[in-house]
Amino acid sequence: MTKYLQTSFFNNKVLPLLSFLYTDTMYGKNFDYYRIKDVLDQYDPKQIECKQWVVDELLPFINKEDEIAVIGGWYGLMSHMLAECLDNTIMDYELDAICIELHYRLKVHDSVMIELKDGLEIFDDKDLNGKDKVIICTACEHIDEEDLYGALSMKNPYSLAVLQSNNMSHIDSHVNCHSSLDYFIESLPDMEILYKGTKVFDDYERYMVIAR
Repeated sequence: MTKYLQTSFFNNKVLPLLSFLYTDTMYGKNFDYYRIKDVLDQYDPKQIECKQWVVDELLPFINKEDEIAVIGGWYGLMSHMLAECLDNTIMDYELDAICIELHYRLKVHDSVMIELKDGLEIFDDKDLNGKDKVIICTACEHIDEEDLYGALSMKNPYSLAVLQSNNMSHIDSHVNCHSSLDYFIESLPDMEILYKGTKVFDDYERYMVIAR
């Protein structure tokens, strides 16, 4: 495990959830086997490494009064890892109602709140788009480039944006991939780049930008 993800979390939360899902797929009608695979995919070592990358690089920029918004929170891995080392309020936005339901089963920290909502809508809200805000999206590859650009164009100039994408364009659900970090940055509105980096894996690259 990592410093932001403990073995006890897997034993007490993840494994019981997988057991619950398996039983439900056999005897219930609420879930299917896909959800077991999807939950397991969230804890793929590469997913964990990339989420740890966010926390490691974000910590020098964050203040204790900052509120954090996670767009496309999936089953809450990003929020959980942030809450392991920060006391900040974290709002996790997700569009998939089943992800929300399972995230509640995995939730440990009271500082994490969960909402069924398109996280890009926060940019239309004067209060949510305030200056004491850190906005994190590690799934930019799943968001249409024009939609992402338009939302970020409305970002409060005092707020931080932490963004990740990749070059895995062969996956159907990846609608906003880029062949390099520079091309990813070029696709974003003009912002002050505080950090940029690339993680190279055997079969793909993941890009990250922290900007204001």
